Amino acid sequence: MKKKLLLLTLSMTLISCYNDDDNTPISKSIVGNWELVAMLADPGDGSGTFQPATGKTLQFTNQGIVNCNVSFCFGSLTQATSTGTYDTTTTTINVDNCTGTYVLNGNNLEVSHFCIEPCGERYVRVN
Repeated sequence: MKKKLLLLTLSMTLISCYNDDDNTPISKSIVGNWELVAMLADPGDGSGTFQPATGKTLQFTNQGIVNCNVSFCFGSLTQATSTGTYDTTTTTINVDNCTGTYVLNGNNLEVSHFCIEPCGERYVRVN
């Protein structure tokens, strides 16, 4: 009886240790392709929330270059591709006289631009 109880306890322990975490690799590098998923919409009183958005992509290269399929700063999504630089030391992005800062959290990227009211963009890694 003691052996059966010990075997049952051991079996339950092993089953409870099963790792069911998502095995999606998370990169610590900003290098790669990113797709816009949300933009911060704020009426100017700080009560804004992120709303779903699409149509903008960023590509960060190993050489410190960032390419955007539209204007980097807020504006029309029909503008031509823009190119600039980024700095991982200061977490800044500079494109066409527009500066932004970024926070990298695994496969998520949040970019903030200088604005009068809060503004920002959220991206997900697509490669």
